[in-house]
Amino acid sequence: MARSLSTFAIAEMLHVDPGSVANWIDQGLLKAHRTPGGHRRVVMDNLLAFLKEHKMPIPPELGPTPVKILVVDDEQAITKLIVRAIKSKHSDYEIVEAHDGFQAGTLIATMRPDVVILDLRMPGMDGYEVCRMIKAQDTTKHAEVIAVTAYPSPESQQQIIDCGARICLAKPLDIEQLLAEIEKSL
Repeated sequence: MARSLSTFAIAEMLHVDPGSVANWIDQGLLKAHRTPGGHRRVVMDNLLAFLKEHKMPIPPELGPTPVKILVVDDEQAITKLIVRAIKSKHSDYEIVEAHDGFQAGTLIATMRPDVVILDLRMPGMDGYEVCRMIKAQDTTKHAEVIAVTAYPSPESQQQIIDCGARICLAKPLDIEQLLAEIEKSL
């Protein structure tokens, strides 16, 4: 289970009044839940998301969070190639693979990646649907989507951009360009 923090612990950590933290929660700015006794509790991931969204410094006790990348492609050879390339430059990144849109949806909800590298054509749920899902959720809409496709066309590229992707790259991938786009996304 994820670690939960009280409003007092958060206030102490951020050097603010506990009433400010309670107000952030009551205004819906900071996602929280209530204990059976009525006390507010904030899951660590929600606090980190709040701090990032409001460009507030992350306290040292919360520690640096690793960059999280989800690579989604139905071709396992492609995901392995992308993961190896990223790991060769950034061994500290947390990288997870998904091989269909449904698996990607589950991982996106639990992992909350910073960047999603997303193939457009997959069986079941395609990249367009996955991208729309990412951008529709408050907890994941921050994720930058880098789409990839073996069938590039101006129409498909515009369609995925309209769904919320930042860019669409053609396969075979130029790995250096992909790594540069990941850096731009972060």
